[in-house]
Amino acid sequence: MKLKLIAAALSFILVLSLGACSDTNGTNNEMNEADNEQNETTNPSSDESYPEPPNLTIHADGEMFSAVMGTYSWTIDNEDGTQTSVEADSASPPELVTTTDPIQVTEDTTVTLDFEEEPESYTVRIWDEDNTILSESDEVDLSGEGEVIYEVWAQWPQGTASYAFSLSID
Repeated sequence: MKLKLIAAALSFILVLSLGACSDTNGTNNEMNEADNEQNETTNPSSDESYPEPPNLTIHADGEMFSAVMGTYSWTIDNEDGTQTSVEADSASPPELVTTTDPIQVTEDTTVTLDFEEEPESYTVRIWDEDNTILSESDEVDLSGEGEVIYEVWAQWPQGTASYAFSLSID
């Protein structure tokens, strides 16, 4: 009987010793905190916004409207030695403008591109409805007739962006 009591006491002490020596809970908490910190730096919360290129507003004969942003690649410096980059793909310009109404203009209309932040350079492309680029220029060409689909491809130090809009030229 005495032997059973001693064996039970030793078993109890052994279980307590193993539990006391083990830091599984603390180690997991430290690892979870490290994982959470890593996730916060690589996966911004839904409250944070991803970096985006500046918006483009089109001015034509006193009217102004926003171009539809298409594909872009944008990187910002987080000022802590890291960067945040976004690569966004989109449909082609003819598909992007299907939900917008073309603005009525004539070939004599002055069309101005107003970027929130002026790019280093940009190119204006004319597309047909079959997703083919018809021409490239450094300005909005109003020599066509009917609905004309435009893409503006702009470049900044932070990256590039594509914008689409359509005009109906009389």
